[in-house]
Amino acid sequence: MDLTSIINSLTGNNMIGEISKKFNIDTTKIVNVIKAAIPKFLGAMQKNAGTAAGASALVQALSSHAGQGMGINIEDGKKILSKIFGGNLGSVISGLSSQTSTTNDQVSNILASIAPNLLSILGKNHASAGSNIGNVLGSLLGGSSSSSTTSGAGKILGGLFGKLIKK
Repeated sequence: MDLTSIINSLTGNNMIGEISKKFNIDTTKIVNVIKAAIPKFLGAMQKNAGTAAGASALVQALSSHAGQGMGINIEDGKKILSKIFGGNLGSVISGLSSQTSTTNDQVSNILASIAPNLLSILGKNHASAGSNIGNVLGSLLGGSSSSSTTSGAGKILGGLFGKLIKK
């Protein structure tokens, strides 16, 4: 699985239609928010995974979501957003709202809808590759993840984030 596959998994299924119906948001806006939000998610995950405790929490979150199917779980999504973005969540939502011409409420609902699904996608890859989160995320990038100074999750998310910025 690569970055394009992740984005397609989040935008190429009936979840977009479900979000559209549930929150009365145009599907084009939903796709635009998702595409703009992925770098924000990965950047925040990279920051959080920069410590041993953060990397451990990321592995735990991915493992707990690996078996979940795609769907909308707003309550879980809100918890995930709070953990990933912390006190920056409001500014992330506001920035995405401005960037995508959507309201803050629309962005918040879209992010909460996709957060568990993003963790599920990454978690399934983590489960199939074994217990090393660096290997899973490294396979997404097609690169190596070994480093003695940066956690595997932090290094790989950094590389993935870098590829997103270049696009």
